[in-house]
Amino acid sequence: MKKKKKILSDFRPTDVILRQAKLTDLTQLVELENACFNYDQLTRRNFNWMITKANSIFLVMEYHGKLIGYGLVLINSGTSLARLYSLATLNEYQGYGLGSQLIGELEEMSSDEDCAYLRLEVKKSNTGAIRLYEKLGYIKFSEKKDYYDNGETALCFEKRVRFLKKKPRNNVPYYQQSVNFTCGPACLMMAIKAFDRKFKMTIQHELQIWREATTIFMTSGHGGCGPRGLALSALKRGYRSELYLSREGVLFVDSVRSPEKKKVLEYVHEDFAQQVKKAGIKTHYKKLSVGDIEEILDSGGLPIVLITTYHFDKNKVPHWVIITAYDEYFIYFHDSDAEDVGMHEQVIGRIHTPIKKELFPKTSIWGKNKMSAAVVIYGD
Repeated sequence: MKKKKKILSDFRPTDVILRQAKLTDLTQLVELENACFNYDQLTRRNFNWMITKANSIFLVMEYHGKLIGYGLVLINSGTSLARLYSLATLNEYQGYGLGSQLIGELEEMSSDEDCAYLRLEVKKSNTGAIRLYEKLGYIKFSEKKDYYDNGETALCFEKRVRFLKKKPRNNVPYYQQSVNFTCGPACLMMAIKAFDRKFKMTIQHELQIWREATTIFMTSGHGGCGPRGLALSALKRGYRSELYLSREGVLFVDSVRSPEKKKVLEYVHEDFAQQVKKAGIKTHYKKLSVGDIEEILDSGGLPIVLITTYHFDKNKVPHWVIITAYDEYFIYFHDSDAEDVGMHEQVIGRIHTPIKKELFPKTSIWGKNKMSAAVVIYGD
């Protein structure tokens, strides 16, 4: 709860210095945090990590040697997305435009880091902050119910900070997968929902698609879904699909050591291959290029692409994402992953996530043989 605002008759906003945070600021940063917030407070250790190790932009506002506010932006690894993680100004120094000035500087620095968007979460009840963000050009793009410890809803806002020629996004609803092996079904459901607003994205549908499309074995744990299985599942639900595969043989077999499991994968592959041929699903034996993605999106299709998560979390794990848009500089995708990687990776960073076009080809291959796979879903 905010304290009653003091009147500062001799305060001169022009004397406020904006600078990078330093380790010598730690004591004042903790005092500032405790004065501004009574929930989810950052600790001295948190601030230390943000200054020394995080991929961050950390600015403080200093007035005559006293810290009166700070702004902290975290940059997502491997993507071109920045998150306004925390913003604070002492109550008595609010109302002088300092918050707007600080956010403006953070936006400019985020753009210098090649970030396309600056995003943030705010409590639905924090009407003052919401008014400020809307005044500064931030637009609500999603919300997350039961996000905070007290069960309150978080509103997700974003602002384009790298000003390029922008194409409109496809209106693809977001769905967070329920378990760690259903990224493919989650992506297929998002595609179906984009074409049919009456379709309900539920865990029942998610698991049903997984049972239909699973390859049985993966690197570890439950089997993941293969491209042919996903294409057949889409067809079963009335949607035309096409496949882009870098090779004709068995996929994912290089990740399985057991000869018995390899044999099972071969049986599954043969069955799916025959079903795909019988169904007349068009298959392109080539890697899906950025140019292909642009043409597909322009023609009304939605590509579901296999990527490796190494560029995001240093784990070489195959993972399905759905491409939602492109512009002259970025490819955008929804990532259904339910696991949080680090303290700054939340749902806000998984919706319409931008990645540089030149980085996407490196991301959309997997394994020693640099396998690539994609399933394109059409609404007709």
